Amino acid sequence: MFKTALSATCLVALASTAVQAAGPTSLGQFGDWNAATYAKGDLARCFIMSKPSSKEPSNLRHGEVFFFVQTGDKDSNTESSFQTGYDFAQDSVVTVTIGDDSFRMLTEGSNAWLERLEREPALLAAMRAGSSMTLEARSLRGNVTTYQFSLAGVTAASRMLARCNTDATQS
Repeated sequence: MFKTALSATCLVALASTAVQAAGPTSLGQFGDWNAATYAKGDLARCFIMSKPSSKEPSNLRHGEVFFFVQTGDKDSNTESSFQTGYDFAQDSVVTVTIGDDSFRMLTEGSNAWLERLEREPALLAAMRAGSSMTLEARSLRGNVTTYQFSLAGVTAASRMLARCNTDATQS
């Protein structure tokens, strides 16, 4: 399973106004999406992230919830991930819906990754073309949860991923 996701702590640091020197460096805010870069060995990696605009059921504590896309290793141009403040039900999947497109994410603990890596380009294309993204999940306690993410600004933010991929291949 794909496990190159940033830690939730790192994402929270980016979302705050004071980014530490050793942590991610902001590349800007683009609508509802943030873009940032961080060092992984000798390479610069970039990612974009957003928080949901709504969380259901509203009476549950969801913790910190993020969706992000980062520059990938050689096998993939991007790596998408979803993180919550609770553990998912064992062997459950997260369903991502953008317009008529649907994608499945595998879960482990509080993280989820796209089930089929070859669908990464299609997911990012759907995000760029869409206006909202819905994620449905099931918690370890059996609660069905739904998250709405605005896709406003994702196209501009994702241009930062291309810039990082170019920088990484030229080093």
